[in-house]
Amino acid sequence: AAAPEMSARQSDPARRGTAVPPAANATKSRGNPRGITAGELLKQAQTLFNDGRISECYDKIKPALAKPPKDPAQRSQLTYLQLGCALYYTGDLQAATRLNASLPTNIWRPMRYRLSLRMRDPATAKRLRLDPGVTDQERDDFRTTAGLYQIWSHRFHTGFPLYAYRHRAILFPKVLPNQAEHVFLPKDPRQDEDTIVLEQGLGDVLYYLGHIKAEGAHEKSRFIGLGKYAPLIERYFPQAEYLPVDALRPAHGTPRVHLAADFVGRGFARNGDPFPRATLDSPTRIAGEPPVWGICWRGGSGQNRREERHIPLQMFLDLLPRDGRYLALQFDLSDQEKQILQADARVMLPLGDITANPVHTIDMIRPLAGVISVDSANWHMAGMAQVPFLAIMNKTHHWFWGADARAENAYDSATTIAKPDLNAGVVQDWMQETRKSWQAREKPKRPKWRNGKPGPVEDRPVFVLGLPRSATSMTTRCLHMHGLWLGETIAGNAENPAGYFESRSLREGLVKPVLRDLGVDPLGVRSFPPWDALPSFPGLKQVMLSAIEKEGYDFRSPWGFKDPKLTLIWPLLDRAFPNAVWVIVTRARDKVLNSLCRTSFMARHSSSPEYWLPFCAAYDHRLDLLRGSGAEVHEIDSDALSDGDVGQLRPVLKDAGLKFDPRKARQAIKRD
Repeated sequence: AAAPEMSARQSDPARRGTAVPPAANATKSRGNPRGITAGELLKQAQTLFNDGRISECYDKIKPALAKPPKDPAQRSQLTYLQLGCALYYTGDLQAATRLNASLPTNIWRPMRYRLSLRMRDPATAKRLRLDPGVTDQERDDFRTTAGLYQIWSHRFHTGFPLYAYRHRAILFPKVLPNQAEHVFLPKDPRQDEDTIVLEQGLGDVLYYLGHIKAEGAHEKSRFIGLGKYAPLIERYFPQAEYLPVDALRPAHGTPRVHLAADFVGRGFARNGDPFPRATLDSPTRIAGEPPVWGICWRGGSGQNRREERHIPLQMFLDLLPRDGRYLALQFDLSDQEKQILQADARVMLPLGDITANPVHTIDMIRPLAGVISVDSANWHMAGMAQVPFLAIMNKTHHWFWGADARAENAYDSATTIAKPDLNAGVVQDWMQETRKSWQAREKPKRPKWRNGKPGPVEDRPVFVLGLPRSATSMTTRCLHMHGLWLGETIAGNAENPAGYFESRSLREGLVKPVLRDLGVDPLGVRSFPPWDALPSFPGLKQVMLSAIEKEGYDFRSPWGFKDPKLTLIWPLLDRAFPNAVWVIVTRARDKVLNSLCRTSFMARHSSSPEYWLPFCAAYDHRLDLLRGSGAEVHEIDSDALSDGDVGQLRPVLKDAGLKFDPRKARQAIKRD
């Protein structure tokens, strides 16, 4: 059975206040052939250890272990790192066990106690536990470590009661706010306190919320935790109160609180296993798009990474069928990884920060056909949303997955494959099955106004788009003359004297960055994003509304946005505003081509109509997809509008909630 995990950051003496003398920089390690100082070598090793790169850390210190430095402080730090690596089964474990047993019991007791249990050395563990200098906090740390050891050995009856002491443990993330009073979770739910503290990472929080949701007794309780978890409570416990931990004030008193993970222990006592009995969400499907699979190749946070939870990106990509489409769900992409992914036409990068709002990330996962991932929060997000996921199980598996190390124990939508058994054939077969289940999902229905009545005016914007140089500016000017709010727009010039009627903030702050993030020309000319599938951008609505609010939008009048480049990303806006009014502006093709060839900012690409023919075809194809999407689409013939056919504006304005005035329309189309 696997022993308890330990965070490398938690074991860092500099971070936990453990008495390890600082390493001096003057002495050179006799085991270091490159001649750098022992202090610098140990500094590099400590950084590797803190980042969870345990094998690299041990490789760094191994020469110094053969010929330790003379400086006592450096020898002390070297010893600490040697023991820390052993916690991750890295290095000479027998030597580390002997070293641990030989050291006096007045130093590094919590970390060494954990190592003693991991190395199955009960004698040293007992010596450390019985040291007369043990503090109450260290004693609680010993209990927590012993509890984790029991839990990881699947002896839950004894493990969960001991694990409940972690609120004061040293080698454990701080979970209890200073202002709160911890109360052990009673056996009888009717005696529960009304406040629960969310603890640990996103995956853990979701696992615990599954247990709390299953009990059904805390729908109106108060939850305390990191600010980023507030959206989870707002969506899945809508009647509950959420209090960010940094918002606790004296006015809140001293709340009596339970810790969220203890509900797992109570679930075990009730059900005979530690697995959640409730999910939080359900799968969805994006209309008109092919199936997409999420991918994640590096698991864990920066503090507790293990090499066995990694698959090098290029090796991971080699596992994926060539005919699939994939969304990268790796939360901490490096620049090098981004370059690799952008060069692979199969893969899309997420839009927006997937670490900022966990509900947005869940909403990215819900439409996916499945998720292919090493052990990470993606397993929990997919499982809690009932989305299929291929769980690539590492050797040192978490106790969440049961004694047989199968994610199916916790989540019905999982399919577990041990990392040694992983190959391209396994992935392909699993994708074939999930493709079938994705196709069987109910096709989404476009939402309607509540009770058939108009909803909030800000949810029904007017988006004007079409080919560049098709008179989208003139059309938008007509709508603006009737009261459509546009914000600050791009001023006119010699090629468009009346102005472009195009929001500067949305064009420069949204459209161009999105195109850039999609790996294409932000001007929307030289290259285009895929027309069949775009990555999710769950926070887009709020981004746009916040942008126009900063410009003075009052949320009372109809608003709109015009940009021909919306043609390239219209599915994103359609998902954010499914009740939007779309206006496709059309113009005779020869006039469009002529304008493209003679307008300076377009002609700089080419003044040949032959260049612009496929460009126009690319835009037209995307506009045809919008026409067939079920969205509310109107078409304006700009040639006819320019000749005085202003009546075609009437249905657009009606659907936008504005009154048509033919005099205003005729004034707007005057060429002067």
